[in-house]
Amino acid sequence: MTVSTRLLPQVSLLAIAATLAFPQISAARAAEGQQSGDAAAEEKAEAAEIVVTGSSLKGVAPVGSNLISVSADAIEKTNAQTVQQILRSVPAVVGLGSAGQGSFNSASQSGTNAPTIHGLGGSASNSTLNIVDGHRIPLSGVNHSLGDPNMVPVTMIERVEVLAEGASSIYGSDAVAGVINFITRRKFDGLQTSGQMGFGDDYRTYQVGFVAGTSWENGWVTVGYNYSDRSRLKTASRSFLGADQRQRAADAGLDVSSATAQNRANFSSFNCDPASVQPGGTTTIFRFANGSYGNPVSNAQSNAFCDINQIGDQLPEERRHNVMMKAEQQVGDKLTIGGDILYSNRKNNQQVSRGQGGTGGGAVLATVFGPGSTPAGGAGQINPFYVAMPGQTSTTQQIRFSGDELFGPGAEINSGEEHFFVNARAEYELTDAWSISALALIGNSSSFVRDTGRLNQSAALLALNGTTNQGGSLTTISVPATGVIVTQLPLTTANALDVWNIGTANRTSAAVRARLTDTTTYRFTRQGIQNYRLQAAGELFDLPGGAVQVAVGGEYIGYTIRQNAAFANGTGPSSSGSTTINLDYSRNVKAAYAEVLLPFIGPEQEIPGIYKLELNLAGRVDEYSDFGSTTNPKIAASWEPVRGIRVRGNWSKSFVAPALTSFGADGRGTTAETSIAGGPANLAVPIAAYPGVNTIPGIACTTTACTVGTPTIQGLQINGGNSDLVAQKGTSWALGVDFTPSFAPGLRLSATFWNNEFTGGVTAPASGSAVNITGLQPLLQIFPNGATPAQLAEIIGNRPLTTTIPGSVRYVYDFRQRNVLNLKVQGIDADVRYSRSADWGSYSVGAAMSLKTKFDQNFGGGPTFSVLNTTGFNGTFPSIRLDLRGDVGVKVGDFAVDLFVNHTGGYRNFSGNAINPVVSVGGVPTGAGGDPVKAYTTFDTHLAYTLPEGWMKDGEVFLDVQNLFNVKPSFYNNAQGYDTFAGNPILRVISVGVRTRF
Repeated sequence: MTVSTRLLPQVSLLAIAATLAFPQISAARAAEGQQSGDAAAEEKAEAAEIVVTGSSLKGVAPVGSNLISVSADAIEKTNAQTVQQILRSVPAVVGLGSAGQGSFNSASQSGTNAPTIHGLGGSASNSTLNIVDGHRIPLSGVNHSLGDPNMVPVTMIERVEVLAEGASSIYGSDAVAGVINFITRRKFDGLQTSGQMGFGDDYRTYQVGFVAGTSWENGWVTVGYNYSDRSRLKTASRSFLGADQRQRAADAGLDVSSATAQNRANFSSFNCDPASVQPGGTTTIFRFANGSYGNPVSNAQSNAFCDINQIGDQLPEERRHNVMMKAEQQVGDKLTIGGDILYSNRKNNQQVSRGQGGTGGGAVLATVFGPGSTPAGGAGQINPFYVAMPGQTSTTQQIRFSGDELFGPGAEINSGEEHFFVNARAEYELTDAWSISALALIGNSSSFVRDTGRLNQSAALLALNGTTNQGGSLTTISVPATGVIVTQLPLTTANALDVWNIGTANRTSAAVRARLTDTTTYRFTRQGIQNYRLQAAGELFDLPGGAVQVAVGGEYIGYTIRQNAAFANGTGPSSSGSTTINLDYSRNVKAAYAEVLLPFIGPEQEIPGIYKLELNLAGRVDEYSDFGSTTNPKIAASWEPVRGIRVRGNWSKSFVAPALTSFGADGRGTTAETSIAGGPANLAVPIAAYPGVNTIPGIACTTTACTVGTPTIQGLQINGGNSDLVAQKGTSWALGVDFTPSFAPGLRLSATFWNNEFTGGVTAPASGSAVNITGLQPLLQIFPNGATPAQLAEIIGNRPLTTTIPGSVRYVYDFRQRNVLNLKVQGIDADVRYSRSADWGSYSVGAAMSLKTKFDQNFGGGPTFSVLNTTGFNGTFPSIRLDLRGDVGVKVGDFAVDLFVNHTGGYRNFSGNAINPVVSVGGVPTGAGGDPVKAYTTFDTHLAYTLPEGWMKDGEVFLDVQNLFNVKPSFYNNAQGYDTFAGNPILRVISVGVRTRF
């Protein structure tokens, strides 16, 4: 009720604003009351002719392609509050069963969502182009550049078209897997409003919006607005979200009887408040319970007993404002001008545990000295609040502390984005057959993440043992590469931290408490785009099947990014000790393209076996200011042997430009992630590939490999971007058939077999794989005698250090991003639909399926292996074999009901958390191991009643239920207990709403 009251003033103000902005609505309303259904259909047809996906030719559907369309009617039945939720109805787009709230594995901390077709590519190599009305949109994200279509108001969406094939010959970069085009409303007369409220178990949603417009003889203007408010989902509100997943694993049929399995299925920790205590020299950990310490357990993961995630949110609270205005005016008989303006604002708030690890801090592990101990700092390093454990004589302890009870709630992540763009367009008709069109778009996005209130680890260490390191060493450098050592001695009751007592018994001073939660980190990224296009299109000559149509054009795109970040430097409170990063990136693209349609044969020729035959040729050249040029052709054909049967096919080359946040802000590949860190730990290095490794003094070796990254054999790792990156390339082809028989009106069957090869995808190769792949082995350098100062100077350069340089650097691993990911993916997309009208009403039934048949990959030319029907091996994109959505709908009079089924087939958990570890040889999975994950099936329903016509037109009340039977997501062994790509923790949501038109 509180939220509803808060929304009412906004709705009222928006309605008043719409009325003031469109004084002609009242007159248009009366005229609209006389508008026939045929006129409305003509309006939709007009919109369809103007925006075409996959072709530069005006009003021509892409030849040889499987164009999947989600209509306005279908969108209304999805109960969507964002455009991402609309895509639930398209199985070819990954995430059919996901929550669609929060960042959804986009790898952007600000919550950017970038839908991906067929799971092809990840955060640094997203191969799906998301566009609005055929043009690009500002990219967004604090640490990646991703196209987030959720900037568009849902109320303005006319339809969504998904082209699941390479399309760089038309659009340029990012269209290897395909294109998702969000097509918005054009001419609209009147005022249409909508609102809904949704209710789940400890979960709420609210949405209001409107579309208002008016038209005149030679023009029109339309405005749409949408506001959505989705509540946070607390982790504690779902029993299956507990950190200890052992019982759920057993219920899923997994064997958890072994000690190893027990450890792997328990994601709890010993980070508690009051602290868990491990007396020095023991492997026993004491827990505070019922007012005192007792019942010690051994230090094994299976015995971990604290679940700090229960304090926070599984999904963040999310609020969105989206507004878009479009206008068009015909000037004389030849010229038409138009434009769009869009603004969106999204804010998220997620509460987290004080001890949950993140950029702002987290739980602390520290050695604490008590009475009778002899630390290097003498008596001044003894914690005055030290409490000995029952029956223990040790004078030191290892404590693990979260701070949640001492400080209470208050740690949170605030994130969000703003988008803005202005798009102007013009078209001039040279003749009846030829026209020139132009487009100019300027836009930007601002993304931010503010992380505050977590436990400040360095401040906690200073208050526990007087140093900034876990062991209490007085000689360990606090800020790498500076020589700065920060201590706080002597420890007193005024500056020390009490982690042993609770409530009023805790003796930590107010000043220390304030320092311990001073952990604010902030990241802000502003991304800009300028896009200009000029095109000529028309007809050349006639072929038997019709006029040969051609389009030629040029395009310019400019991108800019400014990144700013501030985070604690490890010397205490962030307000007095922080490091900042400020980077500027830029690039521009010049492109030329051409497309021609050859209609060889049409129905008029009456040729047996060839009712219609068309060929389409397209090509595009893109020249980038930073990494070079790329050329991408496409050939496509459609053949209809008889009316109602169409056989189609296409072949194309496409590419993904390396993201600016991967390429770097300068010629050295500098990004916000650039650093010199400690080398990979416990890395097995094959002697045959690195002959000198076995000569390192004191190294442990077998007959075939030696281990580096141990306490005695230390090294470094280079992180960040890479200015040597080049275009990521794709080659795709597809064959399909569409069947719309005349003997069964309303029946449509479609099937497409597609093949996509993606080479040179950008990723940072894991060291365990790289040392066993010939092409990647140079990434590891071995220095048997230790790297010289000159070698270290060349390796480190001006990169920031996040570690202390070891006394002797024996190896260096280059973990920068590279063009090393190669994928070969195949599958079948199919759709069947039948609709029919009857005397009593109408009915429809349909199903859409995406079935992957191959998902092979290799890194840097190494061994090829299959990850088909798995998730987790590739952290940012899944390869689940089967996704399916079916529906049945019936309409009788003013009542309509639709039932939907959403099905994700069973697959395997190939992540590092699998209870049955994935079996790998040289970093390459053999196919053995991994956990089976059961299929996940949910049902949704939509009920609607059309109100009697009166003072409003097309009024409708509706009831939607998502996850009708309240099905929990299938068990997946991780800290959440479900797969965020395929499962939804929200469970059942019941929504009621109304749509009206005046």
